[in-house]
Amino acid sequence: MAENVDLKSLERKAYRSIFEDGVWDLFIGLIILSLGFSTFLSSILNLNELWFAIIPTLILNIIAFLIFFLGKKFITIPRLGIVKFGQKRKSKQQKLKLFLFIFFILNIIFLILPFTDLVNFIQFKPLIIALILGLGAITLPFVVVAYFLDFIRLYFYAILAGLGFFLTELLYPIVGTPLDILLPFGITGGVIVVIGLYYFITFLKKYPLTK
Repeated sequence: MAENVDLKSLERKAYRSIFEDGVWDLFIGLIILSLGFSTFLSSILNLNELWFAIIPTLILNIIAFLIFFLGKKFITIPRLGIVKFGQKRKSKQQKLKLFLFIFFILNIIFLILPFTDLVNFIQFKPLIIALILGLGAITLPFVVVAYFLDFIRLYFYAILAGLGFFLTELLYPIVGTPLDILLPFGITGGVIVVIGLYYFITFLKKYPLTK
């Protein structure tokens, strides 16, 4: 019995070492940072067309995915190797994939709703809508992903990022556009990127690449 407990503890420790390199933090931080930075850049460059306005977001997202993919492949794996986990861990990953697929479908539905007559029946205040949007579209999926991945820091990131739209509404009368969205998402994303860089540098020092 003690041996089984030790094996589970070792597996859990090995699984959490996946997040020791800070690559996940950098990935998430850049994604959140893109929400604020793209709006700010679009406003500065007068990118009024929708497709031109989302170009900065796409660029930052592509950079985030490249950092994640290349970082794991050329930095993390050569130092930690590849670990195969048990059936329970694999089952959680399958459930995570199912959740992400369902959430993707729900996001498409939410994107279509503004073009329907259903929005005329919504009588909530902008602050309440912003809070619901942030908690539903950011905090909830991040929390679920954190649970399935056993990624403790992601719970903290989920709360910070989820309050972004709510803070945007609060800041709009004070600082106006685009600072209203740049400040909450820019600061949150920037803090997460700094945390990621700290873990990344610590990881490189802890696991130097040997021949």
